[in-house]
Amino acid sequence: MTEVPSHLQRLNPEQHRAVTTIDGPLLILAGAGSGKTRVLTRRIAQMIHTGLEPANLLAVTFTNKAAAEMKERVSDLIGEAGKRVWVSTFHSSCCRILRKDIEALGYTRRFAIYDDDDQLRILRDLIQSYGYDKTKVDPRAIRGQIDHYKNRMLSIDDVLQQMRSHVNDPLIKIWRDYEEALRAADALDFNDLIGTTVRLFREHPDVLARWTGKFQYIMVDEYQDTNQGQYDFLQLLSASHRNLAVVGDDDQSIYGFRGADISNILNFEKDYPEATVVRLEQNYRSTGNILQLANAVVAENTGRLAKKLWTESPRGPRVKLFRVQTPRDEAQRVARTILQLRRAGHKWEEIAIIYRTNAISRQFEHALRAVKIPHRIVGGRKFYERREIRDVLSFLRLIVNPADDAAFLRVVNVPTRGIGAKTLAKLREEASNRGLPLLRTARAQAGGTSKASLGFGSFVGLIDELAEAARECPPNELVQSLLERSGYRAMLQSDRNAKDQLTVDARSRLANLDELVLDASGFQAPPDTFSSVDRLTAWLDRIALSADSDDIPEDGEVTLMTVHSSKGLEYPVLFVVQMNEGIFPHSRSEDTGVEEERRLAYVAFTRAMKRLFISWTRQNVRLAQGRQHTSEAKPSRFLYGLPEEVVEGELPLSEPAGADTPEPVQNTKFKAFLAHREAQASSIETAHTLVDIEDPSQLARGVQIHHDQLGPGEIRHVKGSMVQVAFRRGGQRWVNLLGAPIQLIVE
Repeated sequence: MTEVPSHLQRLNPEQHRAVTTIDGPLLILAGAGSGKTRVLTRRIAQMIHTGLEPANLLAVTFTNKAAAEMKERVSDLIGEAGKRVWVSTFHSSCCRILRKDIEALGYTRRFAIYDDDDQLRILRDLIQSYGYDKTKVDPRAIRGQIDHYKNRMLSIDDVLQQMRSHVNDPLIKIWRDYEEALRAADALDFNDLIGTTVRLFREHPDVLARWTGKFQYIMVDEYQDTNQGQYDFLQLLSASHRNLAVVGDDDQSIYGFRGADISNILNFEKDYPEATVVRLEQNYRSTGNILQLANAVVAENTGRLAKKLWTESPRGPRVKLFRVQTPRDEAQRVARTILQLRRAGHKWEEIAIIYRTNAISRQFEHALRAVKIPHRIVGGRKFYERREIRDVLSFLRLIVNPADDAAFLRVVNVPTRGIGAKTLAKLREEASNRGLPLLRTARAQAGGTSKASLGFGSFVGLIDELAEAARECPPNELVQSLLERSGYRAMLQSDRNAKDQLTVDARSRLANLDELVLDASGFQAPPDTFSSVDRLTAWLDRIALSADSDDIPEDGEVTLMTVHSSKGLEYPVLFVVQMNEGIFPHSRSEDTGVEEERRLAYVAFTRAMKRLFISWTRQNVRLAQGRQHTSEAKPSRFLYGLPEEVVEGELPLSEPAGADTPEPVQNTKFKAFLAHREAQASSIETAHTLVDIEDPSQLARGVQIHHDQLGPGEIRHVKGSMVQVAFRRGGQRWVNLLGAPIQLIVE
């Protein structure tokens, strides 16, 4: 008897089908906690086991953490061969492609990647040069608009035509100059990485053919979160072979504000009519009660693919609901409950508090600190954003790309070299007039005897020395050399108090620099990276492409985070707090719609494994003009009609205002999907047999009914003469049985 390979063992039937379906398009609808990472990694193992070359496989994820976990699991399954599979994030994949072929677009392979801070520096300068009032033309708002359009693959000309803008619009003028500044600095911003790769593929078919020849099989995780640029990238790369396998869950599409387009996954079968569809509906994470509650919430959405999670796990404790008077009371109640859980044997790291927005965290931080509960907030200041780290990275960026003006401006006078603001302003003006990078302009001024010339000479000489060292040294040795030669370490070591001891700030910053050296030491460059400068560039790319979601708390602390930050995580004990109307769903959710807010609630609830606590308040409290204001608060609409058998505590009983308001539909592809669903529903209606209701007892939860105006639906809740019905076309409604034009549906 042939032994079953280890990577095919302990899979349920649907997981096995997904793992062993190799050729052609494949859609894996993977519900929360259904083992999608297990399926992805074992599918890669199966592909290699059947003889496919690892280097011809591309697996794309959304976070470095997910990519690292996938690489590790694949290596554990199949050994060294797994390391040759290209597993990375979308942005990292595009960055590596551009490092090979961007010269076709007129950039150099040493192009810089500008982060948020670099973008803001350029935008502030442009706003000032035009004389705009910064209170009316805000650089952060301009950056947000540019990012918004780039995520949707819209150019300046597209915006002018489609948005009916005009050439004198401040956004258009600043955006044009911003793009020119990036090009002059041989730089791309974060959102350019995908858009520029798509442009490269479209304008240079030979380049596209080479990459499609390399990546014969493509897998994508979290496909529901892809935006237009990522969609275009995948379509181009898979067009010739159509071996595109996507894994996702439309119920967990929560990044509409970043440009994620849920219709990408909803329309996958339209894009690929020959696609195999596998549904992973068995949940291995949560107890039965938690899962039933989460299913009930997301089932109210009309724009979703049919699926229903189930589990063999025990029912577990019922979901605990509690209402308190104020946000302060809520935070104190949560803190007391956490202490009780700790005494019952739970570890701090098993517990998390999730909220809709970061602003909510303050009350909970205060309450946890008051009772000495160790905690950490995800989304705080990241390591690579610290001043000393950014300084050192700017030196390194300038070594790699001498045209990087943003890096030059950050460190040209760090440590101080006697180069003042007026001197820099003159240098920038001359560089602009001559069309040259700042470093090259400074080099031309370095021969004089003035204080500024000597300062420029010192800086240019340092960069030249470090550039020479970079050709031989690995990144960690180069950082050590930089800290010594630049005087940066000496600058920090001179920061002492009255007792001639290092200040707390200096000790912290020196420790961070030591950590940066260790980070460089542990970096493993891609296998196709050969020279020392290429390894340095790859390390800088990894840092530039790191994300908030990679910054997860260590053991020994209670976690506080937003729902968005919690995606992909799980906790034995979870608190979802501030479930108030206007907060969750958020009052400013018009752009993405209430359906996305409901998906956010579903994601929040399905992070819980064993215990789930949900809380809301009677009052909202806010500060305005230095005074505290209170107002009446209402429970979230997502808490109405929850299954009573799975909850313990106080359920809201009446429908909140606005809960029956039709969901706005902005996206044309999404509209088409809903139209298709409605047509399907209409065809189904004609096949129904309708019978009159003879006894109210016939109307129970789960019964199918038909309403003369609203069409078919399923009863979700019965309260006296009122029934709550989820209509296929009209959403969820409360219907009064007295005189309502309804009949039973008999299949």
